[in-house]
Amino acid sequence: MAGNDAQERLWPSTGGKPRQLFPVANRPILFHHLERLRRAGLLEATILVDPETRDPIARAVGDGRRWNLTVHYDEWRSDAGLPAALATCREFIADEPVIVQPADALLRNRLHDHIDAFTDDRLDAMALRVVPGAHPAPRELSLGYLLSTRALEVLVERADDSANPIEEIRASGGRVRVQSVEGCLPCHGDIDAVLECNRRMLQELESEPLGAEVEDSEIQGPVVVDPSAQIRRSTVRGPAIIGPGARLTDAYVGPYTSIGAGVQIEGAEIEHSIVLPRAALAFVGTRIESSVIGEDARVARTFKKPSSLRMSIGAGAEVSFS
Repeated sequence: MAGNDAQERLWPSTGGKPRQLFPVANRPILFHHLERLRRAGLLEATILVDPETRDPIARAVGDGRRWNLTVHYDEWRSDAGLPAALATCREFIADEPVIVQPADALLRNRLHDHIDAFTDDRLDAMALRVVPGAHPAPRELSLGYLLSTRALEVLVERADDSANPIEEIRASGGRVRVQSVEGCLPCHGDIDAVLECNRRMLQELESEPLGAEVEDSEIQGPVVVDPSAQIRRSTVRGPAIIGPGARLTDAYVGPYTSIGAGVQIEGAEIEHSIVLPRAALAFVGTRIESSVIGEDARVARTFKKPSSLRMSIGAGAEVSFS
């Protein structure tokens, strides 16, 4: 959520969808998270949702088979704390250690390494924390917990949502560790947190053979282009991703940019940005950077006189000139 800092840039509009379904690197944030869980060896997960987000998340994720996961759903108040979350899915957890994370938690490190340390050192709890001051985390952020069955019992029995879970487990005699990690929680920041998350995901791209229609253009660095995209007289400098049906003409797409499905860019330059499906950029006249362009939005320059700005701006939008 946006904070009180006047310099903070508001979170981009989601069109009524949960923030966890906002796309970075052309895929919903939650999908990246589930993929990382599967890579760490997990086979089953429960997603806790409130009544407002249950249906859209369940429709998007389904039963988890695309990640070779089995996914369940339970309703839970989003303002409730960790003990309430554990109590809600107590039957699912049974008598096994558990990983509890926000749905937008994206670690730079491999989660499997922390699971191994948790097991090898016989810990009862490991808290994963982003180091304060490390961009984009001006304050300490929790990317989740690894908990033993003993820790689970302590937290559920005491059920104090305001208490520090690590201190509660330590006070009961449990072995605990606070592990500093690199990662981000894009849904808990502003637009810059979203762009940072997009940057991190794009850094993992590996170039693929081009099957798209590319004419008189340069593709530099790690770039993924959907086979149905068209690129003419343009430069795409990776890491970047170009979605299905996108059309680039006389354009420049710079590093850390995600171009969604059906986007059209003509005579325009953009970098370090996210362009959502079906948006259009045409002859803007200056390079666009560090921006999020919403679905079906149009940013264009006309050559009619007298010169003027014409805008149709939605709620929460931001327009900056420099």
